[in-house]
This record gives sequence, structure tokens and C-alpha cells, in this order.
Amino acid sequence: MQKTLILIRHAHRDTSKRELDNGLNEKGREQAKALRRFFSERFSKTDLAGGLWLVSSPKLRCVETLEPIAKTINQEVDRHPGLAEQSEKESLKAFEARINLFLQEWMESKVALTLLCSHGDWLPLASGRLLGFQQSFKKGAWLELEWSYGRGELRWYVPSFKTLLK
Repeated sequence: MQKTLILIRHAHRDTSKRELDNGLNEKGREQAKALRRFFSERFSKTDLAGGLWLVSSPKLRCVETLEPIAKTINQEVDRHPGLAEQSEKESLKAFEARINLFLQEWMESKVALTLLCSHGDWLPLASGRLLGFQQSFKKGAWLELEWSYGRGELRWYVPSFKTLLK
């Protein structure tokens, strides 16, 4: 089965109290709107016919990054604990195992298009597993890969939506 996975790093968050699960700040909300516009231009209703999985880290900044897209297509964002950033108590080996477990779940799913929003530590490890190289992600970055016959191929990489924010 050919399928598409889009890896998105959450947009800019409110950092007034870092210990809290803050949502997006104004810049982040604008980035999330730019992601929605890009998604709407990139995919038609026909492209969504094979199903769409909007899946996010449970952190509010990740969920809020996908919410404009979710509202546009009238779908909920699935909060998945497997997409959370590495905790202080979690070893790198355990973190990588959790990432691999989620990726296996995704590979076995029958959904043709998945938009995934996670964190700056999670995404490079996932891209390394799927593409063979670790891609760094700025906030709001979009990496799109096509998965077919057990391997991934990079289709789009948008490191910044600055041009869309004007």
C-alpha cells in the first residue's frame, strides 16, 4: 500500500511559564494557519478519500498546531502518547523504542494520509528511521514522505512558512 506521512514540528509556543503545557503564542497561531493554507492547497477532497489520520503528541502546542486543519475538514486530532517528547526519566533506548513502536503502528494502518505533529527531539529520530537520515525541524516545519514497498521517499520539505505569514 502506498501512503503518505507528513511530519510537522509544533508551531511556536507560549514560553511565559515553560513548566506548563502552554499552547501556541501569536506567532505559533499564525504558523498553524499557514500550515492549514498549505495543506488546503496541497490536498483536495479526492486526496482525502483514502482516509486521513490527524495524530499529535498530547502536548497542547502540538494539538493546537493541527487544529486549524482539523476544523477545516471537520475532524478531531488524535492525541497519541507515543508522539510525546522524551521525558527526563526515559532513556534514549526506551525513547527510540517508543518511536519505533508508533512507526510500526503507522505502517500497519490502512490510512492513506497521516499528518503527525510532534517535537524537535522525536521528529529527527523518526525521519532517520523512515528515510535513512535525521532531518532537523524548525518550529512549524513540514516534511512529507511517501511510503511504498517498505521504504520512504522524501516528497516535500518546507523548513519554514515565513513566506506564507506575510
